[in-house]
Amino acid sequence: MKQLRKTLRRTHAAYRALAPSGRPPQRYLVRGAVATLVLVAARMAFPGPLRGLMEIVFHTNKTNGRAQVVVNLIPSRGDPVLWLVGAFVLIILVWGVAESRQRLAFTRYAVGLTSDLRSAAIGRVSGRAAFGAAPGDLISTVTGDTTRVKTGIKSILISISRNGAFFLGVAVIVTAIDPVVGIVYLVGGLATVLAGAWGASRSSPIIRRSRAREGALAGELHHHLAGQTELSAAPPSDRNPDSKVTRVEGLTTFSVHAILAATTCAMLFLTINDGRTGKLSPGAVFTILAYVLLMHNKTVGLGRSIVRVGRVQPSAERIAALVKHRPKPPTPAQTSDPDHPATGTQASTNEHFANKQT
Repeated sequence: MKQLRKTLRRTHAAYRALAPSGRPPQRYLVRGAVATLVLVAARMAFPGPLRGLMEIVFHTNKTNGRAQVVVNLIPSRGDPVLWLVGAFVLIILVWGVAESRQRLAFTRYAVGLTSDLRSAAIGRVSGRAAFGAAPGDLISTVTGDTTRVKTGIKSILISISRNGAFFLGVAVIVTAIDPVVGIVYLVGGLATVLAGAWGASRSSPIIRRSRAREGALAGELHHHLAGQTELSAAPPSDRNPDSKVTRVEGLTTFSVHAILAATTCAMLFLTINDGRTGKLSPGAVFTILAYVLLMHNKTVGLGRSIVRVGRVQPSAERIAALVKHRPKPPTPAQTSDPDHPATGTQASTNEHFANKQT
């Protein structure tokens, strides 16, 4: 829990530092949110036409109020089956259009955010505000970390907004049908979120160390190409951070599947039992079962998206440290010999930059 709280504080600090760069493309974030709501609404409506077909099959009269929820919404003109099939096709089309618009909007937001961040970072370097900072950290931050943040934010926004909104929508509908089943679903979803946050807190330190080594390697390569140093051998330990992070993500995904399996079993038991006793109609039982099938992969995706935050957070911290850092300019004595830059300023700035990441 201590590591989890530390990760949450780091994530909040990085978000506050990078938030100003997200204001110019904010309109794309709004468009993506609207498209997400339409997409989730289509997903929520997906079982409706199928439930209506079941109501037609299991009930011969249309006035059986409580059991004929969907059929009673169909216009009296024409064959109700055709109306339901048409509604199903319409839902699929709206689903596809909303998903494409959501991806486009969030991609444009991520591109705009990282473009502004990259410009700010380059401004710090070209304006000599980052004088004395390690060249490797500057290069890897301006190029590599901004690209990782762009890719990570785009995928996280798409997945968390979509799957998170779907989870909340299903929770509302299931709770309205059967409060006990809804509470079980909410508890399982909360446990999934906590498992994902735990995975992010475990993977983030590994990625942070990897990014620091990447900056050191870029700096060493920079000095080697400048003819100042010779390349040294790679460090013998911790050579495969990606495999370690993948192991953590795999363990987290397994935990999420196990939590959802237990949640699904409890929901199925309660729903079938209520259907047998007559507390729920066949249509209501079908609705809950349909959402149980739909929610598994979506909730697993929600957990994976939360874990993915652990990959993006160290890069966001490095960008925030560069954008926020404004060290004092060097004195004339420190810059009198261009071939031997003063080590005092460089060491102090490197220490400050490293402390921002740890």
